[in-house]
Amino acid sequence: MSWIYVTRHFNDFMINLQLTKAQRDDAVTKANNIASALRAKYRPYEVTNGNDYLIVGSYGKGTMIRPPTDIDMLYRLPYSTYQRINQVSGNKQSILLQEIKNALEERFVNTDLGADGQVVKVPFQTCAVDVVPAFYCENKTYMICDTNLGGKWKYTNPVSEYQAINGIDILNDYKATRLIWMLKAWKNSCNVDVPSLCIEILATQFVSQWIYRDKSIFWYDWMIRDFLLWFLYQKNKSLSIPGSYNTINLGDTWYSRAVSAYQRALKACDYEKDNYNFLSAEEWQKIFGNQFIAATPV
Repeated sequence: MSWIYVTRHFNDFMINLQLTKAQRDDAVTKANNIASALRAKYRPYEVTNGNDYLIVGSYGKGTMIRPPTDIDMLYRLPYSTYQRINQVSGNKQSILLQEIKNALEERFVNTDLGADGQVVKVPFQTCAVDVVPAFYCENKTYMICDTNLGGKWKYTNPVSEYQAINGIDILNDYKATRLIWMLKAWKNSCNVDVPSLCIEILATQFVSQWIYRDKSIFWYDWMIRDFLLWFLYQKNKSLSIPGSYNTINLGDTWYSRAVSAYQRALKACDYEKDNYNFLSAEEWQKIFGNQFIAATPV
């Protein structure tokens, strides 16, 4: 019988990539504390029931792997704040970020906060939180700051980004999220120069048309192999960001690392077929790092 280690290899790998309950609870606690500090300044007389913020980004979409690094948090400001800020001269977005930073410094007095681009970064010991001040729009998007080039307002749709992944997951046994986890492990382990958002968009595109998308975890070795081959044909493509009219260019700086990963995946798949537990795990580790482990021999 061939391929006796594949399921065990990838089951263990999925477990090692998932955030622990303690890490998830820690993220929620940090976001609650930040929201509480901003609520005291911007919504002191409101009962919000926690609906004034969202944990977005990789954590919000369920695509973050351990160890967590930056947690993205969107804090919804009152429209009156937008009206006030929009009347000032100069870089309005920079002024707003500085105001948010000052409000958080009053609560987190021993934390060295920074404000840049679109976020205020709160660098806690376990992981940082990137706080994105935002205004809710009627079309269910959020208007956020961009302090670059004199400052401007941008739009984001975190709910659509989540739904794009979740819709594919529901139809395909959560393969999109699990493929994203594995690709992020590759990105981290091999220093692959591809944005996480691109990984998420590409993974959903691939899973939606992969010929074995209805198969079990027993086929995950082929999923990685087939994705990497498909990925090689995506050089310099523009990817549409879900829920917006914005695009992101994939570029090609990742290409040589993808070629290497594909060659290693081919070898690992051959070893899996022949039941070479440690040899296959060794090849996968060259792609994913030490979170991929050999199975206990049978």
